[in-house]
Amino acid sequence: MRVIVIGTRGSLLALAQTRWVVERLKENWPEVEFRTKTITNRSEDPAAGLQDALREREIDIALHALRDLPPSQADGLHLTAVTRRVDPREAFVGRTAKRLEDLPKGAVVGAPSLRRKAQLLAYRPDLVVREIKGDVDDQLEALGTGEYDAVIMPAGSLLRLDLRNRIDQFVDPEILLPAPGQGALGLEVRLGDDYAEELAYSLNHRPSSDRVCAERAFVAALGVGLEAPVAALAFVEDDGTLRLEGGVFSPDGREMIRGEIEGDAAEAAVLGAELAQDLLAEGGKEILEQAKVS
Repeated sequence: MRVIVIGTRGSLLALAQTRWVVERLKENWPEVEFRTKTITNRSEDPAAGLQDALREREIDIALHALRDLPPSQADGLHLTAVTRRVDPREAFVGRTAKRLEDLPKGAVVGAPSLRRKAQLLAYRPDLVVREIKGDVDDQLEALGTGEYDAVIMPAGSLLRLDLRNRIDQFVDPEILLPAPGQGALGLEVRLGDDYAEELAYSLNHRPSSDRVCAERAFVAALGVGLEAPVAALAFVEDDGTLRLEGGVFSPDGREMIRGEIEGDAAEAAVLGAELAQDLLAEGGKEILEQAKVS
């Protein structure tokens, strides 16, 4: 029996995501033995350790949370499949408040990214937004200590951990546009490994793949990294029309440019790049320069 090793990170969320993927693969390929291997991060880039392990043939498939995977094609590797996406919205988890709008002036909110901080300040400049580090369990623990009045985190992370009960509010994307690829998982293989590619591709969900393709193309065309205060969210309608919204934000939330584009889902990458160029031309370039010096 052929053994296929799937590489994952060691957090509770990553392991839960991996179990879900392995169950789906076993359903499709009962004759294959799937094993998992936890890869310790070898750099600050959460995807780099998995990609190194893939190149060094320690694993056959790397499983990524796509919000953490840089949009550029990695040398010698291929992002083969995007699984069916879970809810990409942000979740509000309050200590006592049940909605973002219910927080009093001066409330302290934990936001684990510059993108979230910028948008929170744009919507509620009266809040105190502080960085919060760690995985989902670390952030929930910090909330419990009283250090924060609320935290903002990906809803999909809580859903995958069966913590739906901890979500007080799904925040409207009009207020908090999510990270490109948020809520989606990607399966990456070595170029030329046709067998692993065939197995991984069986989990590809085309509408999710098109949505994520447009969002990642948007970031790539902006020429920024994953830590930049940019956001994007795409949807695919039943008729095959893809609608993409993207945004560029100043770190203090005082300036922002948001825009939309739509077209055939088959042109997802082109649409993402076009929207990026539109926003850059409308002042997005200058806003992103602020982020670089902040």
